[in-house]
Amino acid sequence: MKVLVAVEDEQFLGELSSFMAAYPWPADSEFHILHVIMPVKVGSFMSVLPSPLLENISKERAKAGELLVEQVKNAIDSVQNSSKITVEVCEGLPKEEILDRAVQQKSSLIVMGSHRRSVSDLMIGNVTQAVVSNAPCCVLVIPLPSKKSGGKEPHKIV
Repeated sequence: MKVLVAVEDEQFLGELSSFMAAYPWPADSEFHILHVIMPVKVGSFMSVLPSPLLENISKERAKAGELLVEQVKNAIDSVQNSSKITVEVCEGLPKEEILDRAVQQKSSLIVMGSHRRSVSDLMIGNVTQAVVSNAPCCVLVIPLPSKKSGGKEPHKIV
């Protein structure tokens, strides 16, 4: 089984670890952990910053992304003990990059989190909705704890 794990931020790490520890992955599972950095948009307030400052911001975002995917790799490795874990940090539009990687990697599952919450828990974020609607494989969405509840929501898979 080839699993693409799309990670947005460190808030996903705890929920991912809990899920990965509880799920009975096949022994031959391969995991590809992806973090996508949004590019600086032309016309945004950041695009008027001097070039050296933009370069530093981009480097810091890449460095933070690399740290994040390594943390997720370690979390998966600690419970799965799999040698087939790869990591990647890239720049682009998250929904496009996630879908592209799923096709390239011939993924059989995409695992991702969603911050968006509603009273009925049916709403998910734009990136998650785009991936769920267009993925070439199954998508498992792990709802992340809302900030209002202080992270005390029960673990649920939608």
